[in-house]
Amino acid sequence: MCGIAGFVNLDGAPADTRVLAAMTGAVRHRGPDDCGTRCVSLRGGAADTALGFHRLSILDLSARGHQPMTAADGSVTVLFNGEIYNALERQPELESAGYRFKSRSDAEVILALYERYGIDGLVERLNGMFAIVIADSRSGVVHLVRDLFGIKPLYWTQCGQTVMFASEAKAFLAHPAFRAEIDPAQLDELLAFRYVAGERSLLKGVQHLAPGHRAAITTGGITTRRYWSIPEHREMSAIPRADAVERLGELLQHSVHSQLRSDVQVGSQLSGGIDSSLVTAFANGIDAFSIVFDDAKFSEEPWILAAAAAAGSASHRFHFDANTFIDALDAASWHMDQPIGHPNSLALWWLARRSREHVTVLLSGEGADELFGGYARLHDARAADRETFIRATQFHSEARLARLRPVADLRPAIEKRRALFDEGGADHASNCVKYEMRTHLVDLLLRQDRMMMAHGIENRVPFLDRHVVEFARALPPACLAAKAIVKDVARRRFDDAFVDRRKRGFNLPIGQYFRHARFIELMEDRLLPGMAVRGLVDVAVVRRWWRRALSAPSTTEGFWITVALELWAQQFITGVPSRRDGPAAWSPPGAAPRQS
Repeated sequence: MCGIAGFVNLDGAPADTRVLAAMTGAVRHRGPDDCGTRCVSLRGGAADTALGFHRLSILDLSARGHQPMTAADGSVTVLFNGEIYNALERQPELESAGYRFKSRSDAEVILALYERYGIDGLVERLNGMFAIVIADSRSGVVHLVRDLFGIKPLYWTQCGQTVMFASEAKAFLAHPAFRAEIDPAQLDELLAFRYVAGERSLLKGVQHLAPGHRAAITTGGITTRRYWSIPEHREMSAIPRADAVERLGELLQHSVHSQLRSDVQVGSQLSGGIDSSLVTAFANGIDAFSIVFDDAKFSEEPWILAAAAAAGSASHRFHFDANTFIDALDAASWHMDQPIGHPNSLALWWLARRSREHVTVLLSGEGADELFGGYARLHDARAADRETFIRATQFHSEARLARLRPVADLRPAIEKRRALFDEGGADHASNCVKYEMRTHLVDLLLRQDRMMMAHGIENRVPFLDRHVVEFARALPPACLAAKAIVKDVARRRFDDAFVDRRKRGFNLPIGQYFRHARFIELMEDRLLPGMAVRGLVDVAVVRRWWRRALSAPSTTEGFWITVALELWAQQFITGVPSRRDGPAAWSPPGAAPRQS
């Protein structure tokens, strides 16, 4: 895992190395082991393209893995964040064609594949998680590429004659041409759904490169195109249930083993649920890292211990409480780049911080629920039409949203989500799964990346191996009902009581945290006054909801997003750092120092 930042001056203006250094420094937490910059020209004149990188060393810890990585003739430069799990399989074909590897890094495999096959040949040969930038001065183009499912992030924005790109949008704050503003067209969707689906973001003009997409930046601007889509459901010819279970087990075993490849210590992110427990078991003895709570209604500690024992893993359990939650609010908001939609992201932030004392890589079970139908709304998908299914993920109805924000208009967000749903070309239930993978899963993966990389932890997701996904998209519906086939694989490792227990999400006792004296002080002295000045929501409504949440914890989920929005806005829009050693301590070149 690493941090990417850079820009292209479309008008040929020389790249300012001070700006590049500031942008690159904004993502330094993603790569504490090494850093590098390089400026190149797309026109043959002044260096108009700036490339910056911070490296988290995972494979080939030597200087041979340094990035930016450049071809022998200097014409092609690569920035790569992620892991290519089939990199070793690709090396023999490249060596037989005459390429001589100087490192054991998968970044060099990407460079060699691009030089031999071009951008189209490169992307069709990769299995992994990746955000890639390739500057090709011969062709006068900078390519941006994001992996199939959105495991690794890549943002871009255009300000006048400059196109910027980065692993995290906060890098744009360091460029003098960028102005941080909230996009009102996305705000209503955020408040209703807790995240913005698709390519847009809450920051005006800032876009995600969509999963399975690539972009080309030339002197004429930037264009994007899709190079891969989630397969439509095409049920395979009749396959006995036992054979399907066997095959899925083999695919998961291979995926986990391929993702154990590392020159640093690897562990598992064990929540106690079936998915992360299976990953831990297939990894066979790696240490497991978990969050536990004092309140038994929320803690999965008994199941965590059972899973670790069955997998032969040492169990590292970190307690999470109200003080930890409050301490993490500002730092986690800064690292998230957007309002923290899921409060449990704070627990992931703490898990990563503590786990970094032992490991640099964590495997997680993310993606299994979306891919194999683990959510209740997917169980009921056959009985729900498209609109009903989309609205099942709303946290505020139109009526409730109108009270919170009287000018709200949710119609554009619903239309966008309908269009995303309609990309599915199979049966209704399968289209629901595809929609989940294009929306909710992408947001969860972004959360995983941000909270882990805040502390230099690489997160790997074996359930989202390309071959596992393709197999899942060919299974009969019966195998996907309530994640039936995954449970059958789990029965080979765990007893029935473990497998058949009621699903419980990774929830926090957040009602207790809101009643803590420190949080009450934070709300009264900082957040509610901030909301009143900012004027995005009706602060009187927020105050009523908060008072209700103090006595009725079940109402806290809807109230939370207003808290998250104000925490984020104070850092990204107001620009005032909230920690003495806070992440906003640096300033863009030429700007007034940020006040501490």
